[in-house]
Amino acid sequence: MRQPFRFCYYTLITATLLLSSACEQQKPEKIQWQMPLEAPADPHTTQSNVTVPDWATTTQASAEFVWLNKATTKRTHISVNLGNATDMGEWQIYMLGVATGLRIKNNAFFNDENIDNPAALIELRHNNKLAYRGWIYQNFPELFGLEDKDLKVWLKAIRLRAAADSSS
Repeated sequence: MRQPFRFCYYTLITATLLLSSACEQQKPEKIQWQMPLEAPADPHTTQSNVTVPDWATTTQASAEFVWLNKATTKRTHISVNLGNATDMGEWQIYMLGVATGLRIKNNAFFNDENIDNPAALIELRHNNKLAYRGWIYQNFPELFGLEDKDLKVWLKAIRLRAAADSSS
């Protein structure tokens, strides 16, 4: 009876030694480290060269913006017509374009009337110096727009107006 136990014991020890020696013979592989990938360019960032698409100026519209003074928590509502500018103290806001359903594809902006994503292309200047130029969204007021320690500006509403009747 002792023979099968001794055989199993020696077999187990031999197998353990073989397996452990095989592991020791493996050379550690060098890890191929990669440099971190660059983040793709965000089309929402402030860019002084953002062009105004033709479709963004063809509609008669106005937009209501909310200005929040972060220090005093005072909110001011102002309305700006498309193509016009309004002063807010040391700040000026220019409304350059409007979209009822702004979409981005391949870093190009286009108006898709099948989606609900109102946006305004604006230019904000502080003492006549460009502070922000780009699209801001009514549905995403916290995600895009001016990054300023004292001021927050967001789009509250876009109002489309019917084109003036040319027969009158």
